[in-house]
Amino acid sequence: MEEYTVYVQVNPGSCVVALTSSALLAHTEGWVEVERGPGDRCHHPQSNYLPLPLYTDEGVPRYKLVEGVIVERTIEELEADLAGMVEPVTPLEQLRADVDFLAALQGVVL
Repeated sequence: MEEYTVYVQVNPGSCVVALTSSALLAHTEGWVEVERGPGDRCHHPQSNYLPLPLYTDEGVPRYKLVEGVIVERTIEELEADLAGMVEPVTPLEQLRADVDFLAALQGVVL
C-alpha cells in the first residue's frame, strides 16, 4: 500500500490554516510534515484526518500545531480569536459605500 505524507500550514500563532497530502502537493515549502502513512486518512486528510472541520462555523481555526502534533484549541483560545475578528460588512452597507464612492468620483453630494 502506498504511503502518503500529511502536511499543514500554520499562521504566526501556530494555528493550522491548511491541511493536505503529498498526493496533492507539488512543492512543500511553507508546509510542515505531521505524519506519514497509508490509506485514505493520509491520502485525503482534508476530510479524513481530523475529527472536526479545520475551522469553526465562525471561521476560526479549530486546531494548532504543538511540537509537531495537531491539537484542538481550547474554548478560551477560540473565543479570543472570535472576539478579535472584524464583523463582515452587510451587502447593504457595501452597496451604500459603493454608491457614495461613485458619487464622490462624479462630484455629486448625496
